[in-house]
Amino acid sequence: MRQVKIGLALGSGAAKGWAHIGVISALERAGIGIDVVAGCSVGALVGSAYVNGRLDLMEKWVNAFRYWDVIRLMDLSWQRGGLLRGERVFNHIRQLIPHDTLEGCDKPFGVVATNLSTGRELWLTEGDLHRAVRASCSMPGLLPPVSYNGYLLVDGAVVNPVPISLTRALGADIVIAVDLQHDAHLMQQDLLSVTPKSEEEAATAAALSWGKKIRQRLTGFTQRRAYHTPGAMEIMTTSIQVLENRLKRNRMAGDPPDVLIQPLCPQISTLDFHRAEEAIAAGKAAVEKKMDELLPLARSR
Repeated sequence: MRQVKIGLALGSGAAKGWAHIGVISALERAGIGIDVVAGCSVGALVGSAYVNGRLDLMEKWVNAFRYWDVIRLMDLSWQRGGLLRGERVFNHIRQLIPHDTLEGCDKPFGVVATNLSTGRELWLTEGDLHRAVRASCSMPGLLPPVSYNGYLLVDGAVVNPVPISLTRALGADIVIAVDLQHDAHLMQQDLLSVTPKSEEEAATAAALSWGKKIRQRLTGFTQRRAYHTPGAMEIMTTSIQVLENRLKRNRMAGDPPDVLIQPLCPQISTLDFHRAEEAIAAGKAAVEKKMDELLPLARSR
């Protein structure tokens, strides 16, 4: 009798993507073996570490991040294509994951990118591992497109935020999907609900504002209270998340996963990569909530 193959579809989500580490750790602890992996954007990044046996090293690396460590990794670009060059981050990734090809990974692995020339999704399952992952992570406006076989590629979340279809194409009979963007709207609701309730609280908020203003001037990426006008980056990333969520819901309606895991971490915004501990904990908690659906998969192996 043929063994049932279990696939893991790791979705997009920027800094929330460290939750994938917690999800994978919890699945392994529950005895659920993963046979194939597909990733989109940060899901491609974490997935590449997992299928090459480097997830523990990645977890150790990101747990050591502090706010200024993230700032130092942001190499601002004065060229067209993106606000950041991305060289510092992906040079670190290359050192962390020395494997070169997608087909050389320990498990079948593929990533989703968007072909700017055709507007279609592109499944990358062979060739340069690091170029493929970088293409899948290239959020429009933030990171420049990646040249790949004569095409310009950007973030796979533009076309397929949670790559269930690719996971099935890689041979999975059962798909466990990880959706990180389902709670994006909660951050906006939380921001709208926060206002100073007294003169003392208002004075406290004003006293703390200098630190926030410095962060905003350096990065422009931090969340702001409701009585501030949203920054350009906040508007861009939130708009992208709205579009991704609509696309994701439509795709899942036609091709639903067998198990859907949704880590809850609305407090983590797009570039809060220094909050890995919170994201990883959210990933583990999300698996625990789905254990009734997951345990039969462990028993069957």
